[in-house]
Amino acid sequence: MELDQILKQRQSIRKFKNVDIPDSDIEEMVKAAGTAPSGKNIQNWYFVAIKQEAAKKAIGEIIEKKKEGIARKMDEVDGDKAARFRKFVKNFTFFATGAPVLFLVFAENYYPSGYREYELINAPREVLDDLLYHRNPGMQSIGALLQTFSLKAVDMGYGTCWLTSANYAGEEIQKWAQDEGIFFKENYFLAAMMALGVQEEGARSPGRKTLEEIYTLIK
Repeated sequence: MELDQILKQRQSIRKFKNVDIPDSDIEEMVKAAGTAPSGKNIQNWYFVAIKQEAAKKAIGEIIEKKKEGIARKMDEVDGDKAARFRKFVKNFTFFATGAPVLFLVFAENYYPSGYREYELINAPREVLDDLLYHRNPGMQSIGALLQTFSLKAVDMGYGTCWLTSANYAGEEIQKWAQDEGIFFKENYFLAAMMALGVQEEGARSPGRKTLEEIYTLIK
């Protein structure tokens, strides 16, 4: 498939056909993702692919439980916003019964260039946090990884959904993975999830910003 066609076809898919994904195809996509650029070639990533229905359901229940705990506290402040939060949880957990494969994507903690140097000269906490949370090439590298994965999936005839809405339950999902013996590496944390499958027809993509909205050329 031509690159331009792949770029245009890539979209977030939340409805998949009940079709098994060959393990060899999963390995090919992960291998392609591993060619993504990373700061200082740190390759600070690790994939866990989950096909097991019980495991996907368990992760969905973790998200649901955490959501409800947050929503109950929201009820005390703003019931309308709490109701909206509850309403959209299905978009956070559709993978539990509707995606053939769920990927847990772990990232290694990474301190960017300048961070330790700032610490040495007692830079203000806000300066350190700005570098660590806003400009961290470790997370930029994970973004490149998942984009590469998604494009390779499209090229192979699959659809993906990069799952970000349930990040609030990341700590609980990671603990579950550790308790189940699914994943444990020192200094790694759950950075993202990705759903994969053969997409149902009729998926629509939201509009994109115009070139003028995202681009400036200085000569």
